[in-house]
Amino acid sequence: MEGSARRTRGESAGLTREAVVAAAEIVAERSGVAKLSLRAVAVELGVSPTAIYHHVRDRDELLDAVADAFVFRKVLRRLPGTGTRKTAPLKRVRLIAHRLRRAGIEHPGLLSAIAGYIPEKSPSAQMDCAELIISDLLDAGAAPERAVVLYRAVVMLCVGDAIAYANYARPRATPLTDRLERHLNTERYAVLHGYLHRAAEPERDQGFDQQLDLVLQELAPH
Repeated sequence: MEGSARRTRGESAGLTREAVVAAAEIVAERSGVAKLSLRAVAVELGVSPTAIYHHVRDRDELLDAVADAFVFRKVLRRLPGTGTRKTAPLKRVRLIAHRLRRAGIEHPGLLSAIAGYIPEKSPSAQMDCAELIISDLLDAGAAPERAVVLYRAVVMLCVGDAIAYANYARPRATPLTDRLERHLNTERYAVLHGYLHRAAEPERDQGFDQQLDLVLQELAPH
């Protein structure tokens, strides 16, 4: 009984690290990664801030944990070819790229916040993801220096396309067709005329694949 009285509010409520990380992701989605703090997570969970410290050391560890859970859940979980069964290297690179892009479309703030960031924790899902992509690029025939360049190009393509997609789909007071029409009828954007016509097309996956082809074309079998 004496030990129970000394427990924090979070401990007595059965608080777990998984619950802390899940709440942190909710806060980051709602308010932005810049406003993610241990105090904000405590408010989200309805516990005292000291309860959070039983599960994460500081804000950096909290961010690492959110990124780790996010990348594992959205990209690595049930990824084909990571066990005994092999998958063609470029096929897996493409699959990872599509999963990264989809994760960014659904959660643009989270993906953009962790792209290029090296976590303190090891191992981590972020580093596992990078290891898989670079290894597959090497297996597909890329020289080590070139594999790094291609890896960065793939990740930036995923992040950039996901952010563009999110901005494209963001609700606006003026319909997209009306906004496009305003630009299509001016000589100022004559070069963009063809692009703006295609911008209204709903199918964007094909365009992403075409861009991915450009990045990986030198490794494609001839």
